[in-house]
Amino acid sequence: MIGCALQLLVSAGLTFVAFLLFNCLADSAHARGNVAVSDTDAAGNADVFSRQVRAELEQLGVASAPPTAGPVQSAPPPAEKTPSPAAAAAVEILIAYATQSQNSLALAHKLFSLITAQLHTSPMRTAEAAVCPLVRVMEMREEDSNGSGATAVDSGGRVGSKNVCRVDTLLEENRYALIIFIVSTYTDGLAPPRSRVFEAMLRDAFEDHRVPRNALGRKRFAVFGLGDIAYGEARFNAFAKNLHEWCRGLGAPPFVVPPVYATEAKAQSLFRIFSTALLKWVSRATFHSDGTVTVQKKSEVAVTGSAAAGATGVRSRRPRSVAATSTANASMTSAAAGEALGNEGVSCACQQSSGQSCGNGAGAGGEESCGCCEAEPARNGVAASKSDDDDDDANAEKDSMDDVEDLVWDGTDDADFDINKDPNELPELIYPKLRQSLEKQGYRLVGSHSGVKLCRWTKSMLRGRGGCYKHTFYNINSSQCMEMTPSLACANKCIFCWRHHTNPVSRHFRWKQDPPELLIAQGMAGHYQMIKQMRGVPGVTPERLAAAMQIRHCALSLVGEPIMYPQINRFCALLHQQHISSFMVTNAQFPEQLRDLKPVVQLYLSIDAPTPEELKQIDRPLFEDYWDRCLSCVKELAKKRQRTVFRLTLVNQYNTDNVKAYADLVEMGQPDFIEVKGVTYCGTSPSSTLNMKDNVPRHDQVMGFCKALCAEMASRHPHYRTPQMDGDEEGGDDVIVIPAEERDRPYHVACEHEHSCCVLIALDKFFFGGRWHTWIDYERFYDLVESGRTDFTSLDYAAVTPAWATCNSKEKGFDPEQTRVVRKNGRPTIVTASC
Repeated sequence: MIGCALQLLVSAGLTFVAFLLFNCLADSAHARGNVAVSDTDAAGNADVFSRQVRAELEQLGVASAPPTAGPVQSAPPPAEKTPSPAAAAAVEILIAYATQSQNSLALAHKLFSLITAQLHTSPMRTAEAAVCPLVRVMEMREEDSNGSGATAVDSGGRVGSKNVCRVDTLLEENRYALIIFIVSTYTDGLAPPRSRVFEAMLRDAFEDHRVPRNALGRKRFAVFGLGDIAYGEARFNAFAKNLHEWCRGLGAPPFVVPPVYATEAKAQSLFRIFSTALLKWVSRATFHSDGTVTVQKKSEVAVTGSAAAGATGVRSRRPRSVAATSTANASMTSAAAGEALGNEGVSCACQQSSGQSCGNGAGAGGEESCGCCEAEPARNGVAASKSDDDDDDANAEKDSMDDVEDLVWDGTDDADFDINKDPNELPELIYPKLRQSLEKQGYRLVGSHSGVKLCRWTKSMLRGRGGCYKHTFYNINSSQCMEMTPSLACANKCIFCWRHHTNPVSRHFRWKQDPPELLIAQGMAGHYQMIKQMRGVPGVTPERLAAAMQIRHCALSLVGEPIMYPQINRFCALLHQQHISSFMVTNAQFPEQLRDLKPVVQLYLSIDAPTPEELKQIDRPLFEDYWDRCLSCVKELAKKRQRTVFRLTLVNQYNTDNVKAYADLVEMGQPDFIEVKGVTYCGTSPSSTLNMKDNVPRHDQVMGFCKALCAEMASRHPHYRTPQMDGDEEGGDDVIVIPAEERDRPYHVACEHEHSCCVLIALDKFFFGGRWHTWIDYERFYDLVESGRTDFTSLDYAAVTPAWATCNSKEKGFDPEQTRVVRKNGRPTIVTASC
């Protein structure tokens, strides 16, 4: 046929010409008339097409070889009438997902493969009009990425931007026989942003009395939810729970598998249980062309099970998790039965897979059922029955739903967590999957809840190529700095976090505690081991390597929330005993711990947004009273006598506009310094929508924000005076001259580090003698701590800031003793430090 004709071109090496020729001939045929051709004329048309191809080849001067021998057969007439689109849609299985970080999408694809394999390897039903359903994966979304209306899916069932599931199609009577929801719950117990409109419209349908209460009576459902128990039981998997409630309210029969609500730590194990139970139901289900589904009774499965096992050997090749739980259990009767069977207490897939009972019905040997084995009534096109049997089924399903949730909830919800519980009885924070993920990211894990990682600036200064902004602002030798955290857990899920949300989150430190001595010893050992790996790297000299083997600074800002660690005061004291400075960074969510914190070298408070609405959007905090906690932390910071810092991470389109609100917080906290830094782009992540073009500010934008903040503070203190800044404008090279229009205000732009896109604002008290004093005399701080004094202030261990580190210097914060390397055309080029 057509393939035989095009073979001439392919054999001649003219594949592209064949493609163009095919389009040309197809267009010309269409221009002559769009006439339907019967099956009996198919062979003749193929011969005509072959002759046209030969004629075109002769015009091109290409010698054509004779086609491969063999008769040209026409397409056989269809054996039966093609089902209508409505009927085809009725026998489809839909896997609908809602996701933010692509976890639900990955599970949806995994389930797609399992169900497809199950359908094609199981023996076909002998029932009349039985069909093999088509499995589709679609996103629960009402509009596409551009905000326009969703379009129809493609015929191949491929997952793409057009493959979206809308509420109106979900409510169609002859649409989908089985719908499986795999959904994540976002902040505040809502659906992920892309599925937010879908959620609202389905809720409206549930609450709208005009929508029939049996709209979903012909469909079967299952739901697997992904959530975080750290947000509290009320918000845990709230979207998945709402889906279950709304579908049942719209007439959906009891779900074929009890709803499963999983946390990240147990998602994989619970998904295996869920998918195993679902596959067992699919193996007993028969899908009919009219959209109805019948499910074999338990007795029927027992009779036919041995015969089916002997007739095919495919079942033995199923995954072990499926084969190990192949005990039959009937979840529904046939469509004709229409009433429940009493199967409470039957051993089910959940029990066999997890090794624990999860239900209320007492079974043999004291075991209980999770509800997977309870029979459910079949409802095919009729309203939900109000009989006592149906009420019992609904209650049983609700109980089983709560029991399945107990599988994933280990009882350590923050609301009920006992802080006086023996720490040794608590679980470890780092579980195997988390360990694997963090080690892949380059972390050296310490104990059961801590970690260290080699900073890129540590490597840079080891090679003599410059240090980080802390070196410019505070005299930290980056090659001697250890970046560490005593707590990998955090109370926020910030959108710009570089950990990509792989770490646990919690409102309390609810894990086993390692002693601070162990954390510091193993942390330093891990850091030194990573330093040794730099031996032989270009630029790393023996002198620099030897200096780096003496840790002098500890940045407690790696990931997580270090102040959550209950023994943080002892941890910092041990650092100071070894003359290692402590830079403590906290996320302004733990005012009690902040109040009890003993003096550290420098205490940071991350102010990621100036208003509760913006803070909620950018930090996604776990605490419901997050804003009150933030304000309490700001007030506690104002009471500290040592060096205090507000740390602002600017994200365009999120938190850069409301300068006045930032000024309100500065007035409340009175920090010594304000670090303003542009957000660091950490690459593409499923959990982050940030991009370089729209969200990452340039250095001049950060500088403009800082000047605007200083000007706003000046406008609030019109009578403020800074006599120490009234110096001679023609002073020496080491004298910093503050422009007249920028004097007489509390805060000033003091330093900048252009490479890090970071600017330091300092209180006027750190400017005296014609110089800024933002650097730190670390040995003086250790002497003050060892003296037992508690009344010393930040000025007692301040040191002079060199001119190259100050704002508007020609070096832009780059140490002139280092060698600056600029990559140009893909090759590193060494330039002077002043460039």
